[in-house]
Amino acid sequence: MRHPRRVVLLCLVAVLAGSSLASASGFGLFQHGGRAMGQAGAFTARASEPSALTYNPAAITKLDGFQIQAGLDLNNASDEYRSATGSFSARHIIQFPPLLYTTWKQKEGPFALGIGIDSPFYYSLDWNTRLFPGRFVTRRTELRVYEVHPVLAYDLGEGWSFGGGVRYAFGNLEQEDNARLRIQAGPLPDPPINVEVERNSGADVDALAWDLAVHYAAPSWGWGAVYRSPERLKGNGDVSYEARDVPVGVPGLDAAIRARLVNGSSRQSFEIPREVRAGIWYAPYPELRIELDANLQSWSSLENTDVTFDPNVFGDGPTVRTARDWKDTTSLRLGIEGDITDNFVLFGGVASEPSPVPDSTVEPGFPRGDAMVYGAGFSYNFPQLSFDVGYSIHEHDDRGASGQELLNPARTGTYSASDQVWGFAVRWRF
Repeated sequence: MRHPRRVVLLCLVAVLAGSSLASASGFGLFQHGGRAMGQAGAFTARASEPSALTYNPAAITKLDGFQIQAGLDLNNASDEYRSATGSFSARHIIQFPPLLYTTWKQKEGPFALGIGIDSPFYYSLDWNTRLFPGRFVTRRTELRVYEVHPVLAYDLGEGWSFGGGVRYAFGNLEQEDNARLRIQAGPLPDPPINVEVERNSGADVDALAWDLAVHYAAPSWGWGAVYRSPERLKGNGDVSYEARDVPVGVPGLDAAIRARLVNGSSRQSFEIPREVRAGIWYAPYPELRIELDANLQSWSSLENTDVTFDPNVFGDGPTVRTARDWKDTTSLRLGIEGDITDNFVLFGGVASEPSPVPDSTVEPGFPRGDAMVYGAGFSYNFPQLSFDVGYSIHEHDDRGASGQELLNPARTGTYSASDQVWGFAVRWRF
């Protein structure tokens, strides 16, 4: 017997109750697929669709036949910096990380195969305002990573399964900043002229990684756990230098700038950390499913990041080492979904995502504080086709920061941020 009104009420109660969880940080990590996103990523224990390739590879043994899931996330973040100097907003960049998952399960045998293509880390922050005071620290940071993820899973029987895969990660890493250089335009003893210069560097990066997972499913409850190895991204690219706001009418200055600002190459690196996540779900009755997940990410392995420039016109290298000293984080996620009708499923969720960035190393490239994540969405199911729509909002804590304005070293400021993410997906069952 169905209880649709009770299901709706419990969904709402669960979402509201989640507001008592601790705060957290969105940090550009996407929760792939509309259904999982709408539950704030609480999907490790159920993983009952092809996005299991990301959430729990072992669970694909529960997906019969040949299945495909394709979708698109839509991310729109808002970041602001305020101090006595003024208020400055980062450029709003709408991003569209894609996903495509395919799974196949033997009709009678224990093996299941799958391959996924998605974007586990899709981060861009551009302080494009010309007078942004933090531009001499970082003006723009971007890290967009895609993964190709083949998976093999084995059904152990009696509800147990085991699986894992290899992950090939590739993408681009870009970092941009400014400096003031003293350029000698005329012969000595003419004084040098201060010229502000933009340094724009980018690199194509890649890495190999792997994961292992276990999954257990009973009629009214289940659990799952996943280990994901770190992705140590490295690669080569270019660096270019561009003078801005150049004084006019100074003899020889343009020629001196061209001689000084020689473009070249760069080498960059960044590590996405190892992750352990686990979850448990429970169905008090068949139409209602509740899941609680915990995710541990060991960001403490990211002690610093290096960029090597050839040539380094700014004179702070050739290798620029940025101290990170990030800290490990544990995120908590609560998701709930209920069958409103035989075809219509409603879901919601809340999550806490602590920022790995300590106050001592906050900088304009990674300024976001802890955030609270709220999600909601719905699915509509046909016999062989399902449509999923999910939405999550990330409300970040404000955080104070010093050392952001090199022209005013004693001045402190405040960063604030919020992020909205839509997820759309279509699932086919053959």
